[in-house]
Amino acid sequence: ARQFLTDRKKYIHLADPLLKGQFPLRSFHHAAYITSMCLQEQPNFRPMGRDIVVALEYLASQPYKPETSDTAVPHTTPPASPFRKKRDNSLSREPNGTKSSTSI
Repeated sequence: ARQFLTDRKKYIHLADPLLKGQFPLRSFHHAAYITSMCLQEQPNFRPMGRDIVVALEYLASQPYKPETSDTAVPHTTPPASPFRKKRDNSLSREPNGTKSSTSI
């Protein structure tokens, strides 16, 4: 996966070809970002397992409407991250603008 995580434009190569592009691109990019965080060289920069689960559950809970799929048009700007940098250098997810005590 590392070879595809170095460039956001290569993320699409991580997708299962059987999906035939029918998935929410924004959530897919977030999942790729989470994957890249898990592959950090320094162990203390990697998220904790429970935080990964919270982030992936959040992504999985997002509605998907195939008729308005965002995979049809490639995005040129990165999606907003489900993580927010905190002062103590940990990351926390803030769905819908609410604060979360979960840190990554």
